[in-house]
Amino acid sequence: MPDDNPEHCGISDAADKGEDKPSFRLPPFLLVTAVSAVLCFYGLGTRTLWEDEGETAVLAQRALSLGIPKALSGNNLVYQSVSNSYDKTYRWIFHPWGQFYVTAASLAVFGQTAFAARFPFALCGVLTVALLYVFIWRHWRSSVIAFLGAMLLAASVAFIIHCRQCRYYGLSSLTALIVVAVFIEVVNKPSWRWWIGLAMALAAQFYADFGTLMVMLPGLLLSLWPMKVGKKELIAAAKSFALAFLLIIPGLVLHWEKLTVGGEGGHDFFVALLKYIHYFDVWSIPLLFAVPAGGVFIWRLFRSRKGYVSEQKRIVIVCCFVILSAAVGMAKVAPVPFMRYIVPQMSLAKLLLALILVECYNLLCSKYLPLWSAKPLFAVTATVLAFTNIFSLPVQYLVDAYKEPESRLHSQPGLFARINFVGLMYELTHDFICCNRVALNAVDDLAEAGETVLIDYGDLPLMFYRPDLSVYSLNTLSELHNPPDLAISYQTIYYRNYYIENYIRDVQTRYKCNYLCVKISVPEELCGNIPEPDQHDFATPSKRFPFQIYLRSNHKDRINKLPLTIKALETRWYRPR
Repeated sequence: MPDDNPEHCGISDAADKGEDKPSFRLPPFLLVTAVSAVLCFYGLGTRTLWEDEGETAVLAQRALSLGIPKALSGNNLVYQSVSNSYDKTYRWIFHPWGQFYVTAASLAVFGQTAFAARFPFALCGVLTVALLYVFIWRHWRSSVIAFLGAMLLAASVAFIIHCRQCRYYGLSSLTALIVVAVFIEVVNKPSWRWWIGLAMALAAQFYADFGTLMVMLPGLLLSLWPMKVGKKELIAAAKSFALAFLLIIPGLVLHWEKLTVGGEGGHDFFVALLKYIHYFDVWSIPLLFAVPAGGVFIWRLFRSRKGYVSEQKRIVIVCCFVILSAAVGMAKVAPVPFMRYIVPQMSLAKLLLALILVECYNLLCSKYLPLWSAKPLFAVTATVLAFTNIFSLPVQYLVDAYKEPESRLHSQPGLFARINFVGLMYELTHDFICCNRVALNAVDDLAEAGETVLIDYGDLPLMFYRPDLSVYSLNTLSELHNPPDLAISYQTIYYRNYYIENYIRDVQTRYKCNYLCVKISVPEELCGNIPEPDQHDFATPSKRFPFQIYLRSNHKDRINKLPLTIKALETRWYRPR
């Protein structure tokens, strides 16, 4: 890790120019922020919302109209087979409400569109990159290190596709970095402004994503010991946590059932921990670099003079403890190990990776290579790290060796080495057809306001785009007591299509009504815009699967208005909305 002297941080501006206090350079900051903005915002509204995004968007609509996010509005119930999702009055308690209110504000300003639903979270992603740059520069006074760390985050495919979601990931990433940044200020100079600021940051993290706060807190508290902070700093930190507790009491009361009951298990702790290590290794900070660098840092830390740990080393300690705490904590409490749960710690991992790279550069320049050869090697290594995962260790093989079923880990087999940034560029510049889009286009053609639609998957995006309909899914089928006007089934969703077919057959017999069936094919994917890197489709899948639509026969005139050929009908329903 970098030495205590902030001028010795590799290729720092101060060292190059001989300045004691280098000034903040605006061009590199603007460049990395602009890159992040393009990657986060370009084509943001082109993809159709998928199920989890639909959940956030629908609850935001209700927060906008009702004042609070309610699971039930009219006949439409937000439910995804997860217990403790809402209370007896249908107030949503499964997630904190911060994401719903920022989404509601965006919908109020920009309208009821996918772009508007995703806008605040993409903005949080850009602000996270910008804040990381400022945070690094503030403590290392090096534009090179700041640019490198921020660019590694800005170019991270996993970070980008999560921030392009109408979901709390971008908001949680920003608040998590703010918590760490302000925590560092408290333990360095514990003025009342900073400890109050830390309390506010902790509360903001709770209302954005209390799961992330829960797994970060042990890391923050444990990091106080190796940092060797004084009594004054400990008192300031204690005041911050006490004030934060007072600020989150309303949220604790509201979400108490969810917080105390927790999620449903279904995985082995050791396997989940290996999975999170795999995520960090492939998408955040390669273990090939992190493990030896960590050993060197620990050795240097023990060699440092007793009773004092430099400001820069304190930052490294906090980052390491928070990352480890998040991996262990999520492996314990998260129902299924997903990448999305540790995205908030990615900025800290990229900071560490930037420091490791600069330290390697220092070592090469001082002992092994001349400057003219070290700089190109540094540039090539940084570029490869930013756009590929070939420096990572295949930790996934350890999971496979443990014989954990692949379906339990929600990952797809494939080549270990990938250049997913190329796929991201294709995604940003090409259209993407998913079954949710096809279903929405079909519903626009075949369903009128006030009618009832039954769909076996994609009910939440449909509620967002067509709030004028009564939408039911297999999860809420028991609440449907009349024949639906329209029913849709995807035949690859395990055995779900048989439920729809059998239900329609039963309805026809019970209510003496008939249905017309239209069959087309749709791209062979289910979740569409799911942000898990191992599952995310950057391009429309070439394979297709059957897609069935049942329309009440008394609405036959609507089908007569559609194209006569299946190919023309597919083209019509494949189009962007």
